[in-house]
Amino acid sequence: MKLFTADAVAVLSYLADRLPHKSNEIFKQAESGLVRIQVPEIAVGEAIYTILKGREIFGVNIPLKKISLLLDVLEASENMFLVNLSIVGWRKVTKIGLPDLHDRMIVAAHLTTDSQALLTDDGEIGELQEVEVIW
Repeated sequence: MKLFTADAVAVLSYLADRLPHKSNEIFKQAESGLVRIQVPEIAVGEAIYTILKGREIFGVNIPLKKISLLLDVLEASENMFLVNLSIVGWRKVTKIGLPDLHDRMIVAAHLTTDSQALLTDDGEIGELQEVEVIW
């Protein structure tokens, strides 16, 4: 079964129902049990922080109750789940050519698993040779 990695913007866009077509199809496939989506722990933290701060995602203010929904899905679903960095992942963090630690962590989670692509709109991540991005 194919595995994908979602960053915070992808998760927030999913919660706001504002995903672009390609990423939306992957999330729908995960809901149907056809693919799996891993969400790095740092991306969950970023998503929760964004919601708590009341920041809009593509013009939508995500209600606080969606935090519980997100956590419930990550806890119960086999197809959308939380992933943490291994020691191998932390070693990768030191070698990834990105300025922000959270982006390095997300990319490292992607690179140290069987993830096919990273679901993100982040242009800096998209410029990395070793990462396939879907948005």
